[in-house]
Amino acid sequence: MRGILAAFAVALAVVLLAGPSQSGTDMLRSERAAATDTDRPVTRTAGADTGSFGLRTVSFNMAGGQYGHGATTTLPQVATKIDAFQPHLVMLQEVCWSQYEWFRTRYAGTYDFGYTPLITTYTGCGVNDCSVNADSDPSNDDMRCWIGQVLGGRGALSNRDEVALGGERHQINQADGGPVTQVKPERKFTALCYDVALADLPDRTVKGCSVHLRAFADDALINLRARTAQAARLASDLDGDIAAHKIVVVGGDFNSTPENGNSRVPRRNPTMNAFYRPETQPGGGWGVFYEADQADQRFWQFPDERPCVASTTVASGCRSGERTVTDDDFVEAEAPGEAAVEGTKYDYIFYSELTGPTKISGDPFYLFVKDAAGNNVKNPDGTDKRVSDHAFYQAVGQVSPTVTP
Repeated sequence: MRGILAAFAVALAVVLLAGPSQSGTDMLRSERAAATDTDRPVTRTAGADTGSFGLRTVSFNMAGGQYGHGATTTLPQVATKIDAFQPHLVMLQEVCWSQYEWFRTRYAGTYDFGYTPLITTYTGCGVNDCSVNADSDPSNDDMRCWIGQVLGGRGALSNRDEVALGGERHQINQADGGPVTQVKPERKFTALCYDVALADLPDRTVKGCSVHLRAFADDALINLRARTAQAARLASDLDGDIAAHKIVVVGGDFNSTPENGNSRVPRRNPTMNAFYRPETQPGGGWGVFYEADQADQRFWQFPDERPCVASTTVASGCRSGERTVTDDDFVEAEAPGEAAVEGTKYDYIFYSELTGPTKISGDPFYLFVKDAAGNNVKNPDGTDKRVSDHAFYQAVGQVSPTVTP
């Protein structure tokens, strides 16, 4: 469910992109110095251009089955973060139906939510027998066996758009050179999108999409090719919305690193090229989107790759960013110069437009399970127990409140 993690060495020098005014990184982190995982500051429009609007987004792969088993006990911690940041868009992945219902009830009257299943016969959400969902009649489905994507908006949702990404055929897995096995239960890969009517942005149409790409591995690289095709299909499908002057925001788990998607084949897999803009460094792409953490110039240290250096003539972003997923035994540290750690970036928030390339900021951080006294619960090995192996990723991008030619 969460993909195959790889170890990457990351350089942790944080250099701001060139620009005449406060950068996107500053916008979200300028007040963060003393923050902890229980006390993240809320930054709305600091450093914004006059007349721009700070469009706030959250994306979080909850691992609601693998980590939560369908339970709702840790969801108040997620809600606390949502309440503090007050995002306009909420994208959640790997959400059990019971957890979706919790969010829908908790935020009735504030957020409108939609749901689509990735798996309909998933026993990991707490129901032992999901065989009733395996027949051809969806009317008798037990939705407690569903796990999938959620899209939430701080306003009414409309024009539901389920973008079929493909990749359902030949779902295979081959871990570490072992036998090739068929993935069961099969996944149905769909990006869940809606138009969102935002009271704060009455003259613009915002379209949000929550996505989870294919998450298997194999030595023949079949799954890497499938993810590349899925990303390209989604980006292409959204071109019409962008041409219609909608602000399109895509968030989710792409199961691919910014640079390649697989450490064994550096610079061979263009999975994320469909989203990154041509001027994004290193390597560019053929997309039209800006990624929330593109001002973070940490880079994946493959043999033929060089650090991302902002151009002095063209403001550009970096195909990089802070890691968003780690192994269970990872102890987070964010001090500059920290040793290389195991973990990678699989989660993204993309904006189709900004008032300027530097007017965006992303901040991924981990949520920890708390006891009744508010202290972090410990794993048997002494590490802090996390709500998910993915980071809670929040972003703010400055957009124009009116359509610009």
